[in-house]
Amino acid sequence: MKKIGMYLNYFVTGMGFGAISYLCILTFIYPGAAPTTKGVVSIFIISGLIGILSMIFKTDLPITVAIIIHLFGTFIAFVAMAMINHWGIGLRAITIFFLIYLIIWLILISEQKRIIKQLNARIKDKKRT
Repeated sequence: MKKIGMYLNYFVTGMGFGAISYLCILTFIYPGAAPTTKGVVSIFIISGLIGILSMIFKTDLPITVAIIIHLFGTFIAFVAMAMINHWGIGLRAITIFFLIYLIIWLILISEQKRIIKQLNARIKDKKRT
């Protein structure tokens, strides 16, 4: 049961990143384009699966290998989503994909640094008392 909860957590986190990315793309790249039911459902499902793919970072694989596998898997999922929604896959779409991928990584890294800083502060406070 604990494992199902972990998968669900990664799935929902992936859905969140996907939904934000989708809305940003619609807002800044295709202003005036309305979200479609098919687009939203495909974003939720495929982004959730990308979230589950992120569990690769919890394995013993070297981080470089895990990043390459994750990037490749995420790109394949992106292409599948583009095909489902009849979006063009040109240089612009690929550039946007890599830009969003990089932005999400920067957000995750900054969040991890913030958490580490908080944990270190707690440890320091406990040592003082």
